[in-house]
Amino acid sequence: MYRVTITYNQPTDPAAFDEHYTTKHLPLVRQIPSVKKFAYGKCESLDGNPPAAYGHAQLYFETKKEAGQAFASPEGQNAAADVANFATGGVTMLFSDEETVLP
Repeated sequence: MYRVTITYNQPTDPAAFDEHYTTKHLPLVRQIPSVKKFAYGKCESLDGNPPAAYGHAQLYFETKKEAGQAFASPEGQNAAADVANFATGGVTMLFSDEETVLP
């Protein structure tokens, strides 16, 4: 599997981020072709301190080529263009081949 991880930094207005993400951005993400799995979660810390990031999204594809084609598609471009509408803290995108080591 090929994984695209999107890290969302702390937004200026978390409530506005959450509202936009769930009502506007997720429907756009659902339209991206070839996504085999999608996961999102808010970051936490084990020691109670504020986490460095607000949340992570992970999109899984069969291959790197599929991921590139998906993000280049009109649906992928629409989702990418929407990020500026809610991710006021900025984002980092990471691309990686996923290899299952355990179990």
